[in-house]
Amino acid sequence: MRRTDRTSVSPDDWSARRLARLLASCRDHYPISDEYEARFLPGKHWWTSQREHVVNWLNELAGPGAFNRRSRGLGAKHFYTHFQCAPGLLWVAEALGEDADVVRQAADTAGGLGRPASQCAAVRSTIPWTRIVELLPNHSTRR
Repeated sequence: MRRTDRTSVSPDDWSARRLARLLASCRDHYPISDEYEARFLPGKHWWTSQREHVVNWLNELAGPGAFNRRSRGLGAKHFYTHFQCAPGLLWVAEALGEDADVVRQAADTAGGLGRPASQCAAVRSTIPWTRIVELLPNHSTRR
């Protein structure tokens, strides 16, 4: 049976592809994640926006992806807890309509840290997966 009531979304109910479809409809750029990327992840990248980066990463979770993963069919929660790009995590929160002050706090906390894993952990400590799930049902009104 397919779930159609999005008001009671379980954190484990979202597939990576479902989240990718939702995020593909969002803008390429948001101010806080763009500022963070320019400051802490400068240079050339294969992606032109965090939307492209995140959506491609999510779509590759069904297969081996760029890192030749052995696991297949990993969900959206796995993406959020394993993605190692702080600007991408900030972009997801902005795209889903998280309060700008919260996103700014996450960016400020992560910005002074050296390693990408540490930056992402700082973002996730301010905006955990459970918060992302809370934002999902409200997404359609906050693009």
